[in-house]
Amino acid sequence: MNFDISSAAGETVETPIGKLKIIKFLGKGKSGYSYLAKRGEESFVLKLMHYEEVSCYSFDDANKVDLEAEAYRTLISLGISVPRLYLSVPEEHYLIKEFIDGPVATDFIKEELLSPAILKQLFEMSSRLESKGINIDYFPNNFVLNGDKLYYIDYEINTYKEDWNLENWGIWYWANSRGMKLFGETGDASHINADPDKGLPHKEPFRTVIEEWINTYSSAKK
Repeated sequence: MNFDISSAAGETVETPIGKLKIIKFLGKGKSGYSYLAKRGEESFVLKLMHYEEVSCYSFDDANKVDLEAEAYRTLISLGISVPRLYLSVPEEHYLIKEFIDGPVATDFIKEELLSPAILKQLFEMSSRLESKGINIDYFPNNFVLNGDKLYYIDYEINTYKEDWNLENWGIWYWANSRGMKLFGETGDASHINADPDKGLPHKEPFRTVIEEWINTYSSAKK
């Protein structure tokens, strides 16, 4: 790309599926910057890969586009609800995927609108993935609610490790409404992490509610 991928709104990209106009920034993750892009009236997500250092995570020397395309195929094979992958271009370090319209999980967590139906779907995803020895990134920014359906909008997968599964890691962010709100306002990870350097969430204030969720929704994992 002949422009700064960290501030690409307004740029136009020629792709094998046509010319895409980058409309707005959607978010940044461990692997790239995601933008809403349009071809006429059609909406897409254009993900531009970065190679910035990320604490607590390493991609080694792998091409991130290839990794995500392979992860997408794995998630689809397991019946996980993810955006459709339209195109991956590893030599130019980008991919194009379906735009899932709806609130990011972080938004309804901050407003304390997390429903039993959403939690049930989240635990069902976890069950299916764990049975195949896989973890995903359960941080709320990686999920969107479209209608009544919860989508995992990232493609990241990892080998299953108990310390980083839903119950021991991800779900604690879903319980921390105030912390997620303050983190969104300030960018200060200490509101959500007891150890920001290691990416480990606060747990003490939420043990009762997490125990209740696990007892209620872990049946979805059986």
